[in-house]
Amino acid sequence: MKTAILLLLFLFIGPNLQAQEKQKDTLFFNYNNKYIRTLVEMPNEFYIKDGSGASYGNFFFKEVKVLNNLKPKKNLCLKKFIRSSKYYDKNKEPQLDDYKLAFFLNNYIIFLTKRNKSEYIQVVAAVRIE
Repeated sequence: MKTAILLLLFLFIGPNLQAQEKQKDTLFFNYNNKYIRTLVEMPNEFYIKDGSGASYGNFFFKEVKVLNNLKPKKNLCLKKFIRSSKYYDKNKEPQLDDYKLAFFLNNYIIFLTKRNKSEYIQVVAAVRIE
């Protein structure tokens, strides 16, 4: 009888038990027009100057949504962040390992800070081969 009650209890409660998801950290990067570019055909995609190019797989950020008036603790320089990472080597060709960088950055919630730190573009990292 105890077994039957426990089994019924588990059947009702079991589906409601979920593994606790780890909260992602958030990174805020300054939007730099000289380092980040957009294309007229794809205005919601942000390409970086250090991307490896279409033949290797080009790293870019895809816009998710735009928010206003967030309170970031610190805004980072995207160029310095990428060039100081283990995914960038100026002595190799291509210099940036686009795939590994995109995989790494997708462990974070990322915002590009624009317009005097009042507009925040939430993005996800991606790679495209053409």
